[in-house]
Amino acid sequence: MINFNGSLISSFNEIQTDFLKKLHTHFSFSEVLRFENGNILFWEYHYFRIIAGLRRHRFEIPMHYTMEYLLAQISSLQGSVFKETDAALIRIQFLPYQEAIGFLISAQPTTSLDQINTAEPYSLDLFKENGIQANNLSNLSTTNATIMTIGKRYAKENGLHDCVLLNDQKNVAETLEGNLYLFQEDKILTPSLESGCQDFALRTAFNEWIDKKQTSIKLVEQSINPFELQKSKELMVLSLEKGRQNVTRYRKTNYTSEQSKVVYQSFLSDLS
Repeated sequence: MINFNGSLISSFNEIQTDFLKKLHTHFSFSEVLRFENGNILFWEYHYFRIIAGLRRHRFEIPMHYTMEYLLAQISSLQGSVFKETDAALIRIQFLPYQEAIGFLISAQPTTSLDQINTAEPYSLDLFKENGIQANNLSNLSTTNATIMTIGKRYAKENGLHDCVLLNDQKNVAETLEGNLYLFQEDKILTPSLESGCQDFALRTAFNEWIDKKQTSIKLVEQSINPFELQKSKELMVLSLEKGRQNVTRYRKTNYTSEQSKVVYQSFLSDLS
């Protein structure tokens, strides 16, 4: 089932032809959400990111696009696609339609964050064929979508699980799969938003949680030179889709995962 502008439909054939044409030929703005434990995780962060993203894309936002309205539209899929006890990934896509905004909301069941297998090998390298701009336009997920696609093909061709994206200053921005965290002694380094990484709701929630709840370790958001990767004890990639992915190998450097595992599990415990 799909929520099309407030109506539940079971097939794309039920969507108006002009909307489908715009879906394939016009730019759009999307947000991926995670439903777990009966709630949309980090919904407030997601909502403000959606509104900010729509403004950046020059959409005229309807007055009724409140936090409650959009949450109700997302929740309408519950029961037809996923149950309250399930975990699900939800995609909401906005695009220009009839001089306003149209949206499509779809969902698919997934694995809970605390059940995702993170014990498998996870190797990465630098993706240097294309870089992203070190500015706030790169914080939007749509900006570098083509580079992401090319990078994932490069990773697959080279037997890698992921790649680190660099910006035009030759500093680390993020990985193809999510936000990157470098564990070094009593601090965690992560690229700042000015580096060009995407400002995912999970990133915001996790960073704020570390600042408030972790007294023994300090989070530092800054520009990160690629040489810092090999100086780190642990590397962690964080994403809504795959949760915590601990890097086991970067080039000739192998990593452990003890500290990041403890921090991440503590973060999940505070969510429940």
